[in-house]
Amino acid sequence: MKKWTAHVAGLAATLMLSSVLPAPAFAESPPAQPTAETQTVTETTGTAYVKEDAALLQTADSTTVIQQLPAGTTLKTLGTDGDFTRVSWQEGTAYVATNALTQTAPVFQKQATLTSKSPLSLVASPFDSTVVTTLPAYQRIDTYGTFDTFTRLKWNEQYVYVSTTQLEQLPKLVGTRYAKRATSLFFEPKTTSAKTVVTQNQAFETFGTIDTFTRVATKTGYAFVLTTDLADAQVVNHPETGLRYVQQQTTVYATATTKGKVVQSLPVNTSLQTYGIEGSFTRIKRNDEYAYVLTAHLGTLKYYSKTARLYVQRATPIYSDAKSSSPVLKHHQTNTLLTVYGTSGAYSRIIFRGVHAYVKTADLGTGKVYAATGTRYAKRNLSVYTSASTKSKIMYSVKRADKLTIYGTSGSYTRLKKGSVYGYVKTTDLVTKKPDLYDVTGQRYVTEDDVVIRSQAKLSGKKIGTFKKGASISIYGKSGYYTRVKYKNTFGFVDSSRIGLNKPTAKAKKGTTFYVHLDQTPLFSADVAYSRPAAYLKKGTKLIGLKSIDDDFWQVRLANGQTGYVLNPYISTSKPDMKLTQKAIDRAKIYTVKQTTSFFASPTSPKGSGLVEQGKRVYPRHRVGNFYVIQSGWTPVYLPVSAVTITSDKRVVKKNNTRGEKLIQAAVQHIGTPYTWGSQDAVNGGFDCSGLIHYATNKAGKYGGRTNVRGYWYGAFFTNRRTSISSGKRSDIVFFQNTYTDGPSHIGIMLDSEHFIHAGGSQLQINSIYEPRWQEHFLGFKSM
Repeated sequence: MKKWTAHVAGLAATLMLSSVLPAPAFAESPPAQPTAETQTVTETTGTAYVKEDAALLQTADSTTVIQQLPAGTTLKTLGTDGDFTRVSWQEGTAYVATNALTQTAPVFQKQATLTSKSPLSLVASPFDSTVVTTLPAYQRIDTYGTFDTFTRLKWNEQYVYVSTTQLEQLPKLVGTRYAKRATSLFFEPKTTSAKTVVTQNQAFETFGTIDTFTRVATKTGYAFVLTTDLADAQVVNHPETGLRYVQQQTTVYATATTKGKVVQSLPVNTSLQTYGIEGSFTRIKRNDEYAYVLTAHLGTLKYYSKTARLYVQRATPIYSDAKSSSPVLKHHQTNTLLTVYGTSGAYSRIIFRGVHAYVKTADLGTGKVYAATGTRYAKRNLSVYTSASTKSKIMYSVKRADKLTIYGTSGSYTRLKKGSVYGYVKTTDLVTKKPDLYDVTGQRYVTEDDVVIRSQAKLSGKKIGTFKKGASISIYGKSGYYTRVKYKNTFGFVDSSRIGLNKPTAKAKKGTTFYVHLDQTPLFSADVAYSRPAAYLKKGTKLIGLKSIDDDFWQVRLANGQTGYVLNPYISTSKPDMKLTQKAIDRAKIYTVKQTTSFFASPTSPKGSGLVEQGKRVYPRHRVGNFYVIQSGWTPVYLPVSAVTITSDKRVVKKNNTRGEKLIQAAVQHIGTPYTWGSQDAVNGGFDCSGLIHYATNKAGKYGGRTNVRGYWYGAFFTNRRTSISSGKRSDIVFFQNTYTDGPSHIGIMLDSEHFIHAGGSQLQINSIYEPRWQEHFLGFKSM
């Protein structure tokens, strides 16, 4: 063995680098027990080599095999014995067939190149565990065949052996990759191993990965680079292009697309060194690698949100920092508009020449500074806007005839000032001479005699005059249930229900021809409806007027000479359209006029005969073609269906099955029917006020004979009398006094604490007890 160990230093020159496997432990072959003959040491006669694998025998005539010898084994010969040559073996002798030996060392052909995962310990033969030399792991090693569990290697022109389990096939080439950055080349897949320097973009042939490392080729074997330090292509280096700040929380992407891998999220005002742009992205570096953020999310300055747009109120210096001792960059002039980005102490932050700068907050205001240019008066009640546009925010209001100090104009607007803040109104809404206190809003006619004018829009207002029926008056807006009017250069208020758009017309004269407009028109034998009608007239029946009786009845003569009494709300001087049939409508609904609209004397009338005011509730009796039959005073007229909006009335919906609800429902079924003096039944064409109460209470199951309003108020039919106007509730009976005669004179049914249903005026309708014509006559409530 001394001859082999002398050449250990030359082995590395003939072997290649490899990969890692643990070195096997070699087990020595048990020495053969020498016989008396083998213990005799004979002088060496030479050196021989095993030509091919051969058996080592105990004696020349023995078949006992001590060991199989691999080809190439070097032996010391001690002479021959027949066909065998005696050789020196482990302090003794043994025999090998002479024809298995040669005097020349054999040459083996290379069979494969392998590598290892661990350092290799090389031994001289499979029978000797003495280590000849050690090779590092991950080298490429040429092999020259195998013997038993060993693989033959070549070292210094000699053959040596290593356990086959320590070797493995060369890894397959995966591809070429490049160093992303300057890094290290490790000789083992761990950062604590020996290493050398790798420069950026150095190319490597790669052979797969081990944990966090990628195996790369070297001249003699393999080494390792951290996988995260490699890229598929060479890194393009970009020059620095400036410092930017994140303006809003933004995402960092691995590539210049929002569909790429997200690297991280950056908060506002993160400072970033940039390296040019790519499309809509700006290139940055994160951990020595390029990454990308949306360019729109970056700015040249730190981000401060806009907090105001303010005007310089007086010439003021611009400071480089938020303190008066800092350099002054420039002075801003009065009325310069500045965008403010928050404050710092007593200073407001602005952007000046591309950098943040500061001005004193006390020198800024929300509006420009203007000098007074005169006075004007508001032509009407006006809204004052924050800017010269009615689309801007309303700051405050001024009243008609208010005297205003003005501060110049802006386009079609005039500037006002309140405190230190400017506002704007339309210049056309201002006048130089103080106007009357109110604008005329329309023209109306007084519909009743002796309509009271009060000093205030309430019953307690002082009476300052009266209007006669038919008077034409200018109106100046409304206040609650009242309309403002002018009387002897003084403004006052009248009950809105006592004036209208239509001038009152004179009653028809005796001999006027009338026509029946509704089927089942009752014909009475007297000018009251205490009993059932004597007959019913058909639509279109021609009548001759003999005598007008109050507002509700006409005494008439039929074509056959018969006379009787007919209700005015069923007849008119115009002819009805006989082709159209009357259809029932839902009387529980609310019918409201969309805008001021004409009504007609008949469906075929070419011209309107009067107007219904916008927002007014009407009470249709029937539908005829595309018209509703309504009442104008005591006359049936026709209102286009298209002019009306229909809504539900929650007040008339039946809530339960109590007597009070039945009472209300009995009345609701007849909303819109004419007021009919003396009637207590719908067969008479309508009701009077006490007749409705008699009818509804009987329908509700409270039976009793009919009496008048006075009898209901003082009698015991209803109980729980209260006289506070705020004490009413649903299904109560409400009483009024002094309406057409002294004492209790009118009656209705409450739908809630304010509204009541009653046969009043010219028809059965719903009103509020707080309307002036009813509140001034309020008497009290009783319960059923």
